[in-house]
This record gives sequence, C-alpha cells and structure tokens, in this order.
Amino acid sequence: MDFMLTATQKERFVSEFRHRLEHAEALPILPEVARELIMLRNDADAGIPELVAVVEKDPAGSAQLLRYARLSMFGYGDRIKGIGDAIQLVLGFEKALHMVLGLVAGKPLRMEPDGPLGRKEYWKHSVYTAMLCQALAAQMPSDIRPGAGVAYLAGLMHDIGYLLLGHLYPQEFSLLNQVVAKYPDIRTREIELISLGVSHDLAGMWLMRAWNMPEEVVVGVGEHCFPDYDGEHAVFPKLINLSNQVLKYSDTDSAMSESYELMQIESLGIDENGFKRAIEQVFGISSELDQMSADMAK
Repeated sequence: MDFMLTATQKERFVSEFRHRLEHAEALPILPEVARELIMLRNDADAGIPELVAVVEKDPAGSAQLLRYARLSMFGYGDRIKGIGDAIQLVLGFEKALHMVLGLVAGKPLRMEPDGPLGRKEYWKHSVYTAMLCQALAAQMPSDIRPGAGVAYLAGLMHDIGYLLLGHLYPQEFSLLNQVVAKYPDIRTREIELISLGVSHDLAGMWLMRAWNMPEEVVVGVGEHCFPDYDGEHAVFPKLINLSNQVLKYSDTDSAMSESYELMQIESLGIDENGFKRAIEQVFGISSELDQMSADMAK
C-alpha cells in the first residue's frame, strides 16, 4: 500500500491531531442551536412548544425534519404543514430533538464532496445508518430497547470523525480519500491507522465528548467498529455495526444470509423476521432517503 505520509510527517500529524482531540478549545464549536437542543434534552419541564421554537431557528434542520415527517412510510405527506405538526403527529419530542441535533451538529463541518469518504457518500451512509438503527431498535424487546431518537442520532453521528478530519485537515483527508478509493478491499479503518496513525472512531468520540453529546452517542461513535463491546450503552455500537453490515451486504440476499452472525442480531434480541421487516422498511423508501441525503450534502 502507498503511504500517504512519511514516518516523520505521520508522527507530527498524530501529535498535533491528538493534541486537538484532547483540548476542547482546539476543536470546532458546537452550533448554538445544537447547544440549545442539548439544554432542552436535560430540561424535564421542556415540551413541544419550546422544541419548536429552537428548531425553527435553523432553516436547514427544519426543512429536513419536515422532509422526514412527510416520508411515505408515515402516510401524512403534505398534511404536515409545519414543525409542530411534524413533532406532534409523527416524531414526538424525543425523536425530533435528537434528529435535529444530529442534523445541526454536523452541518458546519465541511469536506470535499466526492470519493468514498466525500461529503455525498458520508451523508448518504449516515442517513441510511440512522434509519436502520431506528428501525432495528424498534424490533428489540421492550426491556432493552433504546429510544428511537437517540438510536437515530447515534447512527447519524457514527462516522463524524471523517467530517472532523476533512474539516481540520483537508489535504491529508483528500489523500486518505484517494487511498481508500484505490484499495476498496482493505478495511478503511486499517488504511486510516497505517496512513495517518489515527482512526475516525477515536476522532469522533473525542468530538462528541467535547460537544457534551449524550453518553449513548459517545459510546456508539467510539465503539461502533467493535460489535463485541459489552460496556455501558453497548446496544448502540451493536446497532450501528449491524446497520453497517446490512449496508455492506445489501447487494445480494445470499451475502446477507451468510452474515447474520456478524450482524449481532441475537445479542440485540431481534429475530430473523423482525430483522427482515426493519430492512424492508428502510430500503422501501430508498429513493426518498437518497433525496434527503443529497440535500444534506449540499
């Protein structure tokens, strides 16, 4: 494999990047609307009117929330006239808050648009992962089932380390994007470690901590490459890893059937029928999700 950086350059890059990761003031600032949403999340007295007032401050987040609420799977379509309708009729407080939090948090971070790690593929993969996490969580037993909103948020944020890398280090990220495109059969995380000395999951976890994101999301982002993780909030990395396996093997039914053990469905308490229902639900609206992700990547 071609090395992107010399040993000296890699050592310097790792040192500088880790310094940034360990010092919150050196990382991008969480947008104000996202900070307000986190405050609402921690406010037991907050309700839908307060949430609507915050969401409406961000036009892009509001537009995506409306687009989601109008998905054909819910059956409301254009009867959803505003943010209040979307929350009351479709999403509910918890799910709407977490969804917009994920949309608003990642939007200011920019990276090049094309390639396997570029902005277009990033948002497409993130949207599908979020939807799969949500759908799969709904098939879990009620006593271990996480909230739909935080499952969606963890899925949407799981690869945010790539956004951080692309935003802070566009030149190094561009080279990484090229190497990943050249070696599609090698795990991307392995390429990251060989080429840069850091991985996207570690970078994302530190950013989530710096932004005071929910601990479930911190764990989901930081451990999603390790489906055997069994610490607190282990359900989130398992859901994300399962969703990523579904996306990886979605081309052929036989590949998916052979991958059931890898997908951790038993550890999540999901039976085969529930697993198939969740997948059919998400891929049944693929054209709508493609449009959502394309809008987010603009």
